[in-house]
Amino acid sequence: MRSKTLGSAGEFGFIRDLRTRLATRDPFVRLGAGDDAAVLRPAPGRDLVFTTDMMVEGRHFDLKTITPWQLGAKCMAVNLSDCAAMGAEPKAAVVSLGAPKTFPYKNLMSFCDGLVGWGRQFGCNVVGGDTVGSEKLVVNVAMLGEVEKGKALRRDAARVGDILFVTGTLGDSGAGLHSLRHPGKKAKEARPLLHQRHLLPVPRCTVGRSLVRTGLSKCAIDVSDGLSSEVNHLCEESGVGAEIHAEAVPVSPALSYYCQELRLDTLKFALDGGEDYELLFTAPLRRLKEVLRRVPGGTGVAITPIGRIVPRSRGVRLVDPQGRRRPLVPGGFDHFAR
Repeated sequence: MRSKTLGSAGEFGFIRDLRTRLATRDPFVRLGAGDDAAVLRPAPGRDLVFTTDMMVEGRHFDLKTITPWQLGAKCMAVNLSDCAAMGAEPKAAVVSLGAPKTFPYKNLMSFCDGLVGWGRQFGCNVVGGDTVGSEKLVVNVAMLGEVEKGKALRRDAARVGDILFVTGTLGDSGAGLHSLRHPGKKAKEARPLLHQRHLLPVPRCTVGRSLVRTGLSKCAIDVSDGLSSEVNHLCEESGVGAEIHAEAVPVSPALSYYCQELRLDTLKFALDGGEDYELLFTAPLRRLKEVLRRVPGGTGVAITPIGRIVPRSRGVRLVDPQGRRRPLVPGGFDHFAR
């Protein structure tokens, strides 16, 4: 008996099966999937945040190393992370999917379960989308969030004297990708955690919302392309420079162990690895202790100061343990690099 595929189910059969997964009672969603467009109603006194991300098979993911459920969840997570970086509450998403007609239908449903389920964990409902035939799997998610009027966290709000903070640990996802591409017995205890961090990132939505509610920060960016790139992006938009202390950049025991066993550069992963989806944000020096005391509360995520904002004329530099300074060159992911 032949397995059911997207082609045998047909576009409308797929849409019919998907709609049963999308029903919601969220008052933000006045009319969900099923019509020509969704109808949404933002709360009074709030701004809308709009973001989108595309993932392409062979460029952003490999179906040999990620399950359909994980892929769906990750496609949602990268957009949730953008909302987190703006301090916004994610509310609704539409999904455009290009897939081969031979794609197994059970895998497609598993993908949808990951997409819808991971979104709902963070309060975001899928309210519609589009499908098209494609030689490769292509997924684009567009997401709307809400944030208090005029309170969105921005890349251009860093000021000289501010402290730079980062959530969680850095480099795990990059090492997870390296491990998937280089399987082996070395550091086998660390590999599952690193794989998890790469395949199923957890967006820091709670931290982003906490920064807005407490008023402790006005400037943030998510670490999707690597810390070295994101620091430079933030500084360019704010018209400032930065000093990052190498010893302060937080790394996990799993990453340290993996790099030690395989004789790899731990700091290289932490600076350039990409896809960590942590938050990089700034706050005034006078509020350093307040950030460390108040922001982690209830989030379960460590907050680490890693440097400071300096005048633009001093550039963006990395400070080594001996106090020597060198330019921090962007080295993360580039969508158009070979």
